[in-house]
Amino acid sequence: MHPLIRAASDLVLGRDPKVRRRVSLTMIAVYGYLVSSALLAYAMDIGLVKVQEGRWLQAYIWVGMPAFYLLVRSDWSSRLGNPGMDLPQCLYAIAAILFAYAITGPVRSSVLMLIALVLVFGMFTLNARQVVIMGTATVAGLGVVMMTMVWLNPADFDPRLELIKFVLAACTLPAVSAVAFYVAQVRERLMAQHQELSHALAMLQEVATRDELTGLWNRRHMTQLIEARIQRQQREGVGFCLALIDLDHFKQINDQHGHQVGDQALRAFADGARQVLRQTDTLARWGGEEFLLMLDMPEPGIEGGLVALARIREALQAPLKTVPGLRIGFSAGLTEHPVGEPLHATLERADHALYAAKAAGRQRTEVLPAPRTASTRPQGKALAEPRQV
Repeated sequence: MHPLIRAASDLVLGRDPKVRRRVSLTMIAVYGYLVSSALLAYAMDIGLVKVQEGRWLQAYIWVGMPAFYLLVRSDWSSRLGNPGMDLPQCLYAIAAILFAYAITGPVRSSVLMLIALVLVFGMFTLNARQVVIMGTATVAGLGVVMMTMVWLNPADFDPRLELIKFVLAACTLPAVSAVAFYVAQVRERLMAQHQELSHALAMLQEVATRDELTGLWNRRHMTQLIEARIQRQQREGVGFCLALIDLDHFKQINDQHGHQVGDQALRAFADGARQVLRQTDTLARWGGEEFLLMLDMPEPGIEGGLVALARIREALQAPLKTVPGLRIGFSAGLTEHPVGEPLHATLERADHALYAAKAAGRQRTEVLPAPRTASTRPQGKALAEPRQV
């Protein structure tokens, strides 16, 4: 689309997709008003409609048309609790049609056809309750206008003809309203089913990506997040850090206190870590009592990663509520993922650092620096010695 056309479209319809849809429907009504206004001007010019009465109807049209457009386009309609202003627009249009019926002389019968057009429009925009309101208001309004005009101007409004028209309209309009009511109910059911399906899909997505016990990302989803981060790294050239974490003496916790306490220890670690990590830090349950933490570089980098792990240790100082004296400790291996290095090599290095932390007595973090040229590192070359922290 040409930039000028896109700019004009954004100006008229707005950029928000929901607002654009509402404004687009309102523009259909605007189109109808423009055609009707032009025909009314022609009728005034050839003498079918008195000029004074025609101008009053045109004023009615040209006040309502921009008012509804501005309310929907600015989204003030949402603040009023009626985003599309659908029912008010339909009732406003019905009032304009009844006004036109009263002043258009010999062609007034053809004006009634426009009521069916409004009902069809409401069929796709109103809910079932609003369809009933509009249908009832239309029949009642038509009856009031016919009786009033018969009383005020019996020479032009034959009571017998008006009665026949009203009976036909009163029998036809409810049938059209019934169809609109049925369509509205079907649309509401489809919308409800769509919402239920969206909720179910969201639940499935949650189950597929979250660890049920801790609420953290699971291993499969964490791998996807890291792969996405690697793609971003290839574009921007900025690395990131990975820390492989293992709860200390977790098997003893299970053996001495039972698996229920072991589950509580896993949840306690996850909850404590969530409280102190930044929103940009990503933590996942990697498997069993192992967790994987991803931190962006150059900030926080290795030093920032050490600070983050220290904050987690501090958050776990309090013992488990169910087992007095039992505190959760962990060992961690921290390393960088430089540009061009395969993910498995970074994870292997983090695992070596974690093993070194456990061999050094646990409850500590070991740092294993990444090789300077990861993409050209020969296969089989020994990993560097971990740095103890």
